[in-house]
Amino acid sequence: MINKKNRHEKVKINLFLFLFFSIILEACSDDYATYNNEPTKNVITRNVKSKEQYMERFAEILSKAVFEEQSVRHFLKEEALKKIDNGYNIFYPIAKDGQINNCSFRDILIKYAKDKEEIENIEANVPLLNIHIPEYGNLLIKDMDDGDFEVPVLLDRTLYYNGVIVDTIAANEIPGFNLFVVCESGSIRKKHAQTRNFSAYPLNENYEFVDQSFDPTYSERTAGVTRASAYEELSEKYKDEGYVPIKDIDPLLVAAYNKSSLKPRATRSLMYYGLNSISETPKEIRPDIKDCIFRFKIAADAFSRLEDIATGQNKPLFYDKVQQKKGSLSREEVLGRILTGRAFCFLFRIEGSVNGNNVISEGMKIYVTPEKLFNLKINEHRRHKTMFRRTKYTYTIDRNGIKSKWFYPLDYGHDTRLNEWNIAKDPINKKVVVYLINPDEGTTAKITETYSLTYISNKGIDGSISAPIIKGITLGINGKLDNTTTTQKTVTTEYSITQSNERIDEFYFDFFNDYPIESVLSNNEYVIPIRKGKGIIETSILPISNSFFTFKRFKR
Repeated sequence: MINKKNRHEKVKINLFLFLFFSIILEACSDDYATYNNEPTKNVITRNVKSKEQYMERFAEILSKAVFEEQSVRHFLKEEALKKIDNGYNIFYPIAKDGQINNCSFRDILIKYAKDKEEIENIEANVPLLNIHIPEYGNLLIKDMDDGDFEVPVLLDRTLYYNGVIVDTIAANEIPGFNLFVVCESGSIRKKHAQTRNFSAYPLNENYEFVDQSFDPTYSERTAGVTRASAYEELSEKYKDEGYVPIKDIDPLLVAAYNKSSLKPRATRSLMYYGLNSISETPKEIRPDIKDCIFRFKIAADAFSRLEDIATGQNKPLFYDKVQQKKGSLSREEVLGRILTGRAFCFLFRIEGSVNGNNVISEGMKIYVTPEKLFNLKINEHRRHKTMFRRTKYTYTIDRNGIKSKWFYPLDYGHDTRLNEWNIAKDPINKKVVVYLINPDEGTTAKITETYSLTYISNKGIDGSISAPIIKGITLGINGKLDNTTTTQKTVTTEYSITQSNERIDEFYFDFFNDYPIESVLSNNEYVIPIRKGKGIIETSILPISNSFFTFKRFKR
């Protein structure tokens, strides 16, 4: 039974709580009445901020420090290259104690804040504060010039420069410059007090990785006990350098390159007109030669953005995991079970063919499944056998470990040949635009574009090889075409595209200046094709003959 003393104490506690909450409610009511009935000048301003406001303030402070001090830019670059979570991230709770010229990173930020308390408030309200340096295509962090003070800070889509908002970035815009991105870490979290000593993926005594895929030491710890976690072993053809075996290049193109001697601008002319030397006069174009989209490569950092478009509504590229009992799987077996068959759909639009007096466009869709476009890393987790359970293997795709590789459409049966390119009537340059689209959607988004094309002066309507055209080809081979020997035409085109899309590149492609082969290696085993584009995608466009296309198709 409850004695009278305890009951009396309980009543006192309840009465106290009632009076406490009554005072709070009355205070809130008074504030509300004051806000609604008094002029703005009498409103009491409360120092309560949202997490977003603290992050905005941090972005302002960081942008000042980045602008003023090269040592800060160098520190952030070096911290990012450590890849603490397999990504180029600077996790602030750890990095804040890093030393910069005998000061901590945190101490330097305090210099640009109102006071030390402001930094403390930011740390308390954004406990997983993170700074990310994105890497796009050729914009590599290791090559980042920390002497450049014009490196902005990005938060959401807002750009900060020396403490001031200077611009915004559109959702589908790819910046062509380095950035420091303020965000929250999605790969690291605080340990729970109850499980501090039993974390599955520990980082240090206070933090842990969200998943093993973010732990740089995981692959080292599991080496020797896994079969399918390694990357695909790539040949030279698929690596970043993209050295293509000479046997995989059209022999007619290799011959044209060799005949061009020290004037590689002549390569395409020699092949298109079937010439034996630069001095030979072109007579007629070969109808069996066309340029093609020979290969392309997507930046690994773009995977997550492109995945969102490719998957559409609940159509994933791969399943979350695959499980296997009684023995591990090979890489090929894992891919066969974890991939859904869903593919990326790339739309190439080439502007610059001529039909009569009209400039026309051509569009080409290329479907690519993830394992052909990327070097996927497979994580394997092994649950060891005990007296009460069997061994079980679980496989997942490590999204943070994805790497780029070159994709060759001809090798997979795609016909990527473009329209005939006859510069006697066609422009000497073409505009190429590349989209990633969701093929499940209708083409309801309308696009209007205006661009300029260049022609050799006195072009023939019927494509005949006239004296001005011969002169133009000679000038083009020697890099001497100018506004006295060419004419410009402005073209407006309209087309429709899916609502879910990302415009991932656009570039002009020149008949002479963008010669198809950059070099043949001295051992005469590998060819280095041209690489066009920047940012997310790089593309190689080469001329091929009908016979080579047929050979590639039947070789499969």
